[in-house]
Amino acid sequence: MAVQRKRLIMLFAFLTAWGVVIVVRLVQIQIVRHPEYVTRAAKQQERTLSLTPVRGSILDAKGRILAESIDAHSIYADPQAIVDPAETSRKLAAVEGLTILPEGIERKLRGRGEFAWVARQVSPEVASSVRNLSLPGIYLLEEHRRSYPKKSLGANLLGYVGIDGEGLAGVEHAFDGFARGRAGKVTLLRDARRGMYLVGGEGANAAVDGQNLVLTIDQVVQFIAERALEGAIERTRAVGGSVIVMDPNDGAILAMASYPRFDPNRFRDFPSSSWRNRAVQDLYEPGSTFKIVTAAAGLEEGVVTPSQILDCGPGYIEIASFRIREHGGHAYGYLSFEDVVAHSSNVGTIRVALALGQRRLHHYVRRFGFGHQTGIGLPGEASGIIRDTEKWSLLSNAVISIGQEIAATPLQVLLAAAVIANGGKKVEPRILDRVLDHQGAVVHRPEAAAPEQIVSEKTAAVLNEILKSAVARGTGKNAALDDYVVAGKTGTAQKAVKGGYSSDKYVASFVGYVPADRPRLAILVVIEEPRGSHYGGVVAAPVFREVAAATLRYLRVPPSSPGRQIALPARALAELSQPDGESPGRPTRAVAGEVPDLLGLDARTAIARAAASGFSVRAEGAGIVLTQSPSPGPATSVRRIELSMSSSGERLR
Repeated sequence: MAVQRKRLIMLFAFLTAWGVVIVVRLVQIQIVRHPEYVTRAAKQQERTLSLTPVRGSILDAKGRILAESIDAHSIYADPQAIVDPAETSRKLAAVEGLTILPEGIERKLRGRGEFAWVARQVSPEVASSVRNLSLPGIYLLEEHRRSYPKKSLGANLLGYVGIDGEGLAGVEHAFDGFARGRAGKVTLLRDARRGMYLVGGEGANAAVDGQNLVLTIDQVVQFIAERALEGAIERTRAVGGSVIVMDPNDGAILAMASYPRFDPNRFRDFPSSSWRNRAVQDLYEPGSTFKIVTAAAGLEEGVVTPSQILDCGPGYIEIASFRIREHGGHAYGYLSFEDVVAHSSNVGTIRVALALGQRRLHHYVRRFGFGHQTGIGLPGEASGIIRDTEKWSLLSNAVISIGQEIAATPLQVLLAAAVIANGGKKVEPRILDRVLDHQGAVVHRPEAAAPEQIVSEKTAAVLNEILKSAVARGTGKNAALDDYVVAGKTGTAQKAVKGGYSSDKYVASFVGYVPADRPRLAILVVIEEPRGSHYGGVVAAPVFREVAAATLRYLRVPPSSPGRQIALPARALAELSQPDGESPGRPTRAVAGEVPDLLGLDARTAIARAAASGFSVRAEGAGIVLTQSPSPGPATSVRRIELSMSSSGERLR
């Protein structure tokens, strides 16, 4: 009996001790280490994946698709559920279109984790082939991938997208906040049999698709620009270049072409140097195209007039013991200022710059937009380089006036020319026109900065006539069109290298606008390091002509008015004489003449002729001149002409 009691007590003690151990263990698991075990269970049983939203499309100005998101699938694996990693890898690698080596797949399948990506964003055909294999531990996730149906068209402007749907360059990066949308969440669950299931992706966890971007770019104009640029690069064996086409009236970019190009569908297959948008990222010395700024400053400040005679000497000018020569070894002697621009005389331009002085020239360079970003908003845009006058040498005033010792982007140079094209105003360039939701409603429209008056309308009108002469009978002859009046300026610049300038590397360029009296297009062409002839008038001007002619036809712009095909010569702009003893580079007096007949002229030509005769102008309305006061005839004491303007479609009474 005593033995039995002793045994019962021992059993009871054992059971009590065992119960205490169980309770302690439960407390440890359920309370003390509860968070740790929950975390471990979650790692074993579930995984949260990001559900990529559908990225918004990029459309051109007429709604044609430049970039879109299309259906794709991603392949992932549970390495713990793979029975034979080598065999599974072999079967996956054999799928047509899945460009992964067997050893690469096997390395992922032999990992210790519970999740591994095998391939991201494969085509529906590849996904279907993988699904048909029914491989244990291999699963598919529905996603989207970026597609550029026009391939390399506009690639340097559009940019590209990373594997996770993030814009990495160009428009894709600049407006990523609109196009990307918001990622959703989906949970990957594993059951006791190691099966996997996707849950979630709804409600607050649902992905929010991105919005559509409508650009100012027209894909037809973009194609025209790229085709012309590529042809010029091949002909001249140049290393690269850019072409920009813009509406000078509102800053809308119609085309922005760069060479070399790449295919954003597979951008990693191309060298990173080909991804660059040269129009906003490359800096170069603009050379003689920059003379537009010097000429505008000289006219605005009254230090020169169109018919003023400038001494261009024997083909060079000495500044601070340094001899600056004319291009091509020319020795022009005496030239009117109009001919200085038309023939791109370095000496004549420098004389104007010396009359302006450092402070005023620097002021206009900054006013025209050099030295700071344009406001277009594209990533990687360079500001350019223009030093403060305190850092100028004795030579700086002269060489900056002809486009040296200054670095600019192609877009900055085009905007400077557009100031003259639109009557003296600097417009902000724009590439994004509007943002649309999925129903097509406008949810955002960028507000452009108000145009800034850089030079007077009078100065712009007079310089417009001079730039027409530069094309009609100057260095820009190869840019001329049969049915449209072109205004523009050539540029030929030696490339800056360490310690000076290269003797055999040049940048050839041409900037202009058309039709000159009612501009619809401003176009810049830059060709870098052409071989053979390197002059802007020979290399770049024909590209301008090709782009302008095709674009004007496409846009159905009517030809220039009859009788306006030839640019006015200097004597029609002004009857000016230089008093004896007055030094070249200083303003001369206008000879009093008759009140000019301005009836029937457009505003630009009317202002130019009035200014040339010494009259100021006050115009009401827009279009062509219907009435003027005082009437054409002998000069009067009144030095201002009142003009009444009307649309070009109204008949004269």
